[in-house]
Amino acid sequence: MSLRHLVAASLCVASTGVSAAAQTFDINLNNNVAMLTYTSPLGQQGFGHGQAEGSILFTDEDAFLGDVGFGVVGPAGSGSPGLTVGVGVKLYGVNTKSNDVAALAVGGQFDYAPPPLPRLRFGGSINFAPSIVTFIDGDRLSTTNVYIGYEIFQNAVAYLGYRHIKVDIHNGRDVTVDSGGNLGIKFAF
Repeated sequence: MSLRHLVAASLCVASTGVSAAAQTFDINLNNNVAMLTYTSPLGQQGFGHGQAEGSILFTDEDAFLGDVGFGVVGPAGSGSPGLTVGVGVKLYGVNTKSNDVAALAVGGQFDYAPPPLPRLRFGGSINFAPSIVTFIDGDRLSTTNVYIGYEIFQNAVAYLGYRHIKVDIHNGRDVTVDSGGNLGIKFAF
């Protein structure tokens, strides 16, 4: 079984058996890359709620990235109205023309809706897997994502984003899976 099939099966398993409330589906595109993300809540965890997420990304250069993640997301506190933060872990599988990489990353995310402009959104995420938890051909993996969006309808946000995904390979060379802007829409249902 190839890494691509393993990641696809993991995404299917991770998306079953979770709550049906406040799920999101996110699609973002540019000329060379498409990414699809499904997120679902898992239940209340103290001040935040649990969350499961699965994503697939593919490029016109036959690169493929899949991830499955689990974390906790919630309001930052009464002193920061409109700010939601989260922390979690993600299991990545990456396939390029010449390399396969698996990695376990830790990371964080934020989403901010300024109280005077609650339909405006700023957000981002960062994930990092050091060499101790990066396998097969990989030595390290890092992802960075930022976006600005606007809530078009109550359950739909359109946004412009920038994403950078880099994998360090054992032979000392870096592979950039994606680096550039994208246009996306996130639906809640």
